[in-house]
Amino acid sequence: MKLTRKIDGADYNAPWLDKEWLETDGKGGYCSTTVPLCNTRKYHGLLVIPMENFEGRYVLLSGYEILVTDKNGAAVRLDTNQYPGTFFPQGFQYLEKFEKTGAGFPCWSFKIKDILISIEIFMTEESRVYFVLKNNSKKSNSFKLELSPVISYRNSHVLCFENNALSFSADNNNGDLFNMKFYENMPRLSFMTSKQTEFNKKGIWLKSREYAVEMERGFVFAEDSYVPGSFGFDLEAGESVIVSAGLADGAGAPGAAGNVGGYLQSVYLKEQAKRDELAKSFADDPDVIRTLKLEARHFLAKNRDGNLSIIAGYPWFGEWGRDTMISLNGITACCGKPELALEVLKGYASYIRDGLLPNTLGGTQGFVSYTSIDAGLLYVWAAQLLWQSGEKTQEIKNDIFPAIEKIVKAYLEGKVPGLWINSYGFPDAGNDNTQLTWMDATVFERPVTPRGGSPVEITALFYNALKFYLELRAALNMGADEKVLNAAATIEKNFMKYYFVPEGGYLADVLKDSWQDKSIRPNMLFALAVPYPLADAETGKKIMEVVEKELLTPCGLRTLGISDSRFCSFYQGDGPQRDGCYHQGTVWPWPLGVYTDAALFCSDEKKAKAAEIEKNLIAFLEKQIDNGGIGFVSEVFDGKDPHEGKGTYAQAWSSAEIIRAWEKIKIIKSN
Repeated sequence: MKLTRKIDGADYNAPWLDKEWLETDGKGGYCSTTVPLCNTRKYHGLLVIPMENFEGRYVLLSGYEILVTDKNGAAVRLDTNQYPGTFFPQGFQYLEKFEKTGAGFPCWSFKIKDILISIEIFMTEESRVYFVLKNNSKKSNSFKLELSPVISYRNSHVLCFENNALSFSADNNNGDLFNMKFYENMPRLSFMTSKQTEFNKKGIWLKSREYAVEMERGFVFAEDSYVPGSFGFDLEAGESVIVSAGLADGAGAPGAAGNVGGYLQSVYLKEQAKRDELAKSFADDPDVIRTLKLEARHFLAKNRDGNLSIIAGYPWFGEWGRDTMISLNGITACCGKPELALEVLKGYASYIRDGLLPNTLGGTQGFVSYTSIDAGLLYVWAAQLLWQSGEKTQEIKNDIFPAIEKIVKAYLEGKVPGLWINSYGFPDAGNDNTQLTWMDATVFERPVTPRGGSPVEITALFYNALKFYLELRAALNMGADEKVLNAAATIEKNFMKYYFVPEGGYLADVLKDSWQDKSIRPNMLFALAVPYPLADAETGKKIMEVVEKELLTPCGLRTLGISDSRFCSFYQGDGPQRDGCYHQGTVWPWPLGVYTDAALFCSDEKKAKAAEIEKNLIAFLEKQIDNGGIGFVSEVFDGKDPHEGKGTYAQAWSSAEIIRAWEKIKIIKSN
């Protein structure tokens, strides 16, 4: 992608502040900010990583002050910050172009009279961020560069203020490796430079830097950041400098003593070659799908247990079991990496406890919880989708079947805490004070959408898990399991009788005894979308009519029917206001995957329906792919036009389920 602008005189409105870019290290760490290099979130920074012995991610390097002084002494800053009532400095005035290069690096092009400057930023698996500045001037336009690290050293969820605990010290190794200490009991930060230089100490606090998005979201939005000093370089036309930042201690510490410049250049060329090769992938897909697949790799991460996992969303989510299982096939198998799907499933098998998968894991997320009654069932569904693709079938039988059996038996035998199988055969759990499904928002410690009882998708996923378990037993020549057969038969007998709302032609969202919660929500789609559906295609057509009338939008499905008096049109306001709207009409893109499954299952003209969905997906992505998170799909959208993207700018299951829907459409088209 490429963003360009023509600069005519001074421009005091920073462009592209709503567009955010992302680089990751494959371990849950990232660097990210807006296109004009202005942090608008407390989560923005050039080095934001989880650290050993600390929970959650830490914003270590917030950014750089970038001062360029030409040979006549005229000085210009290329960075941008927001302060009360103003932007200072206003480096965006010199920004002509932003693009993702062929190598996939975010790249900025600045013009200062006859001086042309490019900046590339990328992150590596060593949890280091690389800042590459080039003098691209065609004439002999040399300049001096002064690069000043801006330090936060805080958990990503909180802000930093000037304090007496900071005690800065630095040591210099040969003018190209600098280790810096900021706080006791916190790891040191190392900077490596491809050109030898000195570090000139400043010791300045930048007061009240403002983050506009945090202001809009109703959070504390101003913080103080520390500038310890600056690196200085002279750059002739055609010359470049690389500055790398990362932890000085432990994993990822630099190991290039004696030839730092050569080492940094080799890392740059190696990473460039790797990404150039990656850029050749998915050539047969439309550009927007190809972009989505290429960027999907950023969600994959090795966690602190050494297991491959999926980051739910950037910039503030970590590992969530539910999100991982919904995202799994789209992020891996549908991007040509079924072996990664198997690896994630194997890793999560070790986390199963009483039939449950963790809703959240420590490390990037910061806490561990087992509070989701769907994650284990979604694990079975994720394995089933991989099985249906024909990939890794033997490994699923050998390595994944025991985990599936453990989950199924736990649900069936009453081992899942707080869950039991009621007289209709449906899983029953929770009450008005719990939030055990994906619709888990709370306001003032009360669930916004209480779903205690038998949520429709839990029953559908449980039935599907029973049937797939029986299928795997047959594949393993194990024979039938009468208890599982009877449990599945009981659900088949009772499902439509108790869930179907005859006067509306759709499925109730939750069943409590025989009482129906008749809220129109996308959860009913699972009863049609899973490989073992609980409604026939003819009944499914009626259900889909309601879904498409009440819930379907160009960017996903509403979480509540538009005709409902509780429907929220816009996701906005402070935390409690937003949480109150989160599942009360706000649009989520990820159900487009199960919508596609359900719509194709019910359709008599599958190719025509596939073509219709394909057209809508491409139109949505062409509008969204460079809006918000560049190369990603936002977490949520407003319930009504213009359906503005909100929440996290890069959400794993948003990208994943669109990719999976696309791959399903390809299969239908090819048959």
